[in-house]
Amino acid sequence: MKTPKTALQELLNRGITPQYNLIQVEGAVHEPTFRYRVSYQDKDAMGTGKSKKEAKHAAARALIDKLAVTQENLANHNTPGGEEEPSGNPIVWLQKMCIARSWPSPLYEMEMEEVLPHERQFTIACVVLKYHEVGEGKSKKIAKRQAAQKMWQRLQDQPLEPSQTMQLLDDDGNEEQINLNDRSINFKALLDDIANEQRFEVTYVDIDEKTHSGMYQCLLQLSTLPVAVCHGTGKTILDAQMHAARNSLEYLKIMPRF
Repeated sequence: MKTPKTALQELLNRGITPQYNLIQVEGAVHEPTFRYRVSYQDKDAMGTGKSKKEAKHAAARALIDKLAVTQENLANHNTPGGEEEPSGNPIVWLQKMCIARSWPSPLYEMEMEEVLPHERQFTIACVVLKYHEVGEGKSKKIAKRQAAQKMWQRLQDQPLEPSQTMQLLDDDGNEEQINLNDRSINFKALLDDIANEQRFEVTYVDIDEKTHSGMYQCLLQLSTLPVAVCHGTGKTILDAQMHAARNSLEYLKIMPRF
């Protein structure tokens, strides 16, 4: 799963690195809140978080959205009557937004194909999480782009920061809130319990090569539909596996059936 910083870097030209600057640290000493600004050319955005890393990711997500707004405005400006294909690509920008927010990729479904006098009309639905938008056009491509643009605009109003709690059922069938920020939780054991209950397999693949900072790496594959692969790092192999398990729980949390 790509981090917002990685997704932002991919949006920019190769060799160009956005600048991250610490703007403010506030709150109690034992529970500080960091505010970062990320800048790229004449664009910048702010982000806050309980750690420097979290604040940088929040700033990167905000800048991705701002860049997407600029691209969409250019596309709309070059779209006479809203029926011609825009110079920008809403499908790409929606995909980038989902990557940056660690959401599942958009799903597109053909809903209707009408044969009108002298022309055909297509209707395509775009689905992201629990959200559903529909686009129409004289071609499948135009209908798909319109659906993606409507979805992108709708998701602008959704929170950038997903909830860090996961709702599960305990042994007595009662709802239990799990805080994914609680480092005392055995995320591997928790993931195994969910896998047994939902009947999917969990496979850990330890990577021999360490990160640039000397951290161990691990890939974790879930045999869900669709199949998911999550990444984790840590000071030990076990820590890397635990981190990958936590990221997998984050992924499962935003999937509609979990």
